[in-house]
Amino acid sequence: MKHVTNNIAVLELFTSQGCSSCPPADQLIGTYASKTNVIALSFHVDYWNRLGWNDPFSSNEYTRRQIMYDSLLKAEEYTPQLIINGQTEMVGSDSIKISSTLTEIFSERPHASLNIENAEPGNGKINIKYNLTGNVRNSNLNIAVLENKTVTPVKAGENEGVTLTDYNVVRNFKTIGSIGSGENTASIDIPSSVDLKNMTVVLFLQKKGNNKISAAARADL
Repeated sequence: MKHVTNNIAVLELFTSQGCSSCPPADQLIGTYASKTNVIALSFHVDYWNRLGWNDPFSSNEYTRRQIMYDSLLKAEEYTPQLIINGQTEMVGSDSIKISSTLTEIFSERPHASLNIENAEPGNGKINIKYNLTGNVRNSNLNIAVLENKTVTPVKAGENEGVTLTDYNVVRNFKTIGSIGSGENTASIDIPSSVDLKNMTVVLFLQKKGNNKISAAARADL
């Protein structure tokens, strides 16, 4: 089944299972996981691992993505930090600011459109057909494979003894720097040990330079 929307908001939550202030943001991002005009992604950073709990979903790649945003937005790295459409940062549990930012985004007219025509697993990859229209110049295409819901008993660190539920956890991420309008194809490796029935693929178009996200789409496998 595929799902496509146009005027959309992409929420990137930078979080960690080792951070005691992160679970409320993780739960809040879960409330946005099924909304048709929002795409929510949980990027688990690795700098909390030093406190004794190695977050199984953490990646230094995702830490570097957060640093990239904070450098441009002149913000400090912290968790839980939420970046909306590559332009606005806030505490990931600040429901009022998130809601007002989304209202503003939904009032804008989209300048580009991204439709996923097909996304199917095969030979260890997710093979994707997609269509781009509108202003796609000077943009990257990001592909994220999400594990829709995970449950983890945490045995050390700040959340020791707590069972955490995470939503839309990024398990693989890829950026394509050369794209064009019209029909296109792409592929991304399927993460090991993830049930395909608990997996979603997300594509989003992001301007080089200012990181503004102009279009996005998702497809269940």
